[in-house]
Amino acid sequence: MKLSIILPVYNGMPFLPDAVKSLLDQTFQDFIIYAIDNGSTDGSEEYLTGLNDRRLKYVRLEEKDLVKALNKGLELSETPLIARMDSDDISLTNRFQMQIDFLEKNPGIGLIGSCGVYLSSDGKKQFNINVPSNHQDIIATMLKSRNAILHPSIMFRREIVTKYGGFSDIYPDCEDYEFFMRIGKNIRFANLKERLHCMRIREGSIISDNIKRSLTQYYLISQTYALQYSEKYKDIKSEGKAYLNLYQKMDVVSMSFYRKGLNYYLNKKALIGLLYFAIASLTNPLRFLRSIKMKVKSKLVPK
Repeated sequence: MKLSIILPVYNGMPFLPDAVKSLLDQTFQDFIIYAIDNGSTDGSEEYLTGLNDRRLKYVRLEEKDLVKALNKGLELSETPLIARMDSDDISLTNRFQMQIDFLEKNPGIGLIGSCGVYLSSDGKKQFNINVPSNHQDIIATMLKSRNAILHPSIMFRREIVTKYGGFSDIYPDCEDYEFFMRIGKNIRFANLKERLHCMRIREGSIISDNIKRSLTQYYLISQTYALQYSEKYKDIKSEGKAYLNLYQKMDVVSMSFYRKGLNYYLNKKALIGLLYFAIASLTNPLRFLRSIKMKVKSKLVPK
């Protein structure tokens, strides 16, 4: 087979069937799904083992540990290409074919993601996610403590793992960000402008849990790697600090309000969500200016 898909699962119901269906319905069909269960207790195991589909392999782990689940999937994957997916998300049916076509036409690219949308719990509301498309802009954005790659949307060449290792548990709330920063010095990235991935926002989802802790880790990781990138990105300044200054602490607070606003806007009361967005802008005026800039750019990105 050509492609392996790593699907970590922890109490994925009731969204898991939609996630799996979006994978099984892909226009590209030469793949195997490794569903790595982190000790689910909600019927996820029964659903996955009851599918009886040769394209899906179920693996049970007895503890909730995302990093271990991801690395188990990497260990099992023997195909030249590996993709990611979360158990409550949805991939558009042409996602894999478009990413494979891109990688085949661009042998110098090692990892490809895409733009996407945040999706409400009931799937009725969306909020656009725009990410930079070329490698230099992706790295520059991440060095400013912003993740520029949607982890569940990625596809990459297996040789990356054999050369540079898998996911680290040093920063368990930002294992994807650390992985991208670690390999980005040697591997070129890209993002497709098409919105090929829907990332569901719900209570208990990764993006809404432990917000301040994960955002603080973003800064610490970017500071750790900034010095290693300094020759290529001289406009990004860092002293390799292991602490946050006042501006960075305010930015963490701002991003926390923004994340909470997403959940309210999509799943609860839109007006309260907008209020959180406003507070996020007041806490960090630069975020407000960036959001206006992204709004303008989003009109140029295909929906």
